[in-house]
Amino acid sequence: MLLIDGLVLVGVLGSLGLVAISALLNYRFGFRLGGTDEVERQLYGLGFGFADVVKALMPFCFALALTRKDWVAAVGAALFFAVASVSSFYAGIGLAAEHRLANAGANTGILDNRKNLQTEQKRLETRLETIGHLGTPKEVENTIEAAYAQPYAPNQRTVAVHSDRCRKNMVATREACAAIAALNVTLEQAREAEEARNRLGEVQSALGGLDSSVQSADPQLDVIDRVFRWFDAPLEQADIRTGLLLGLGLLLELGSGLGLYTVTTPWRHREGDFRTKMTILGDAAVWADERLQVVQGGRLTANMVFADYETWCRARNYVAMREGVFVDQLMTLANEVGMPMGQSGSNLEFRDVGLGSALP
Repeated sequence: MLLIDGLVLVGVLGSLGLVAISALLNYRFGFRLGGTDEVERQLYGLGFGFADVVKALMPFCFALALTRKDWVAAVGAALFFAVASVSSFYAGIGLAAEHRLANAGANTGILDNRKNLQTEQKRLETRLETIGHLGTPKEVENTIEAAYAQPYAPNQRTVAVHSDRCRKNMVATREACAAIAALNVTLEQAREAEEARNRLGEVQSALGGLDSSVQSADPQLDVIDRVFRWFDAPLEQADIRTGLLLGLGLLLELGSGLGLYTVTTPWRHREGDFRTKMTILGDAAVWADERLQVVQGGRLTANMVFADYETWCRARNYVAMREGVFVDQLMTLANEVGMPMGQSGSNLEFRDVGLGSALP
């Protein structure tokens, strides 16, 4: 009994949670219908939310109306439940569709960004591999300055002074200026490599900041689509997406609309059984009429007849009276109908009677 009560209580809490979630979704849906006016938004939102809460009570009202044969109330409860369920179903799948498409769009943006960054990363790595290791731009600049500071010949002026830093085409410094020109090309490549390394670091940092768990715009949709492809089912992804939304809507509607009524079934049935047992008392005369029959020479002790009486009461959901009261009533009945009685030791016997066939 305690286990059943605990399970029912868990079910009630879960059902109330579904009702609250469904009511909140309906509030958000109605809130959006209110447009820009704050009062109307609140009115629509609260109206849809309260209607969803009342919807959860309609199965109880419908069942009670049927037992009382209040047909107007039964029709009203069924009609309200149907209208509120359709409205809530529409609101639920509408909001779910918006969120699903928004999530798919966000995931698509992450995937596109990752693809672009990976493409750029590969391009930068390829360029750095082509350039090779040239040292830093500062190191190349120092090498160039050292070449300018060298004399073009022993005991002569430096290359920088003689050629005005290679701006003049002098025969004596032509070879040195050609080498410096090659170093300037190396300097540009070193600067390019440094920029590429800096950009590569930024790209790798950006890739690390992306959510690595996002591998698909809609993973659930992709998995179900693949399963359907195993069986060559001719379904488009749009059809699968619609089916998922309808399933979510049905889950919320059935859970919030019928969940509370369904999980309380053990309590409601127990209450009915308890009420039946407590309002009908097993009558000794009715028992005797149903169970006793004339049997010449038959003998039934008081213990035997009371045990059969208790079984008879349980079979009919009756409350059994106490043994002493039952035996007193049966003795009175025996005197009225002329049933012989006697003593067998300390036990009372009813004679020339027997019990009928076994109880069902």
